[in-house]
Amino acid sequence: MRYLISARVRPERRSELLRALEGGKFGAGFPYGDLGKTLCEGRVDPSGTIRWVEVCYCREFSGVAMVEELPYFEEFLTDMTVTDARSPRLCNGYPSCSTCDCTNKVRPKGEPFLDHLRKSIHEPTEEALPPGRSTRWLGWRGAVTPEEERRNQSAGYGLDKSRCAPEIDKS
Repeated sequence: MRYLISARVRPERRSELLRALEGGKFGAGFPYGDLGKTLCEGRVDPSGTIRWVEVCYCREFSGVAMVEELPYFEEFLTDMTVTDARSPRLCNGYPSCSTCDCTNKVRPKGEPFLDHLRKSIHEPTEEALPPGRSTRWLGWRGAVTPEEERRNQSAGYGLDKSRCAPEIDKS
């Protein structure tokens, strides 16, 4: 599946993130691709939110999209949202997503992420920043798996069983 991801950089981690990305160390140990490369393809809007497309098969195997990638991203990013890039019914899933062009037209607007990050490390960081929010799964038009909904609820996003998809139907 392809997901549209949005997040914000933790201000206190900007310099470390830039060093990790430029040194090729971001996502070191992740066995399924270059997380730094896909993050660097992101764009940053005027509010400082990064948006990018990520291919992930975690939901197909564990019921939670991006579950294996999150520890790498959450170390440096906050306020993450994970949204299906297209209807799961139209997606062929593993292994087709690796070569599928279904999201080629998805072009978030804004400044290239690395350019933004390089400029932002010189900006002062306020001492009393509000804590960031936990990752939130939005699924396709609000339909998420039961485990994603449980995680949303435990993060304080509320429970809406009518938007919970018991299984992702790809037919």
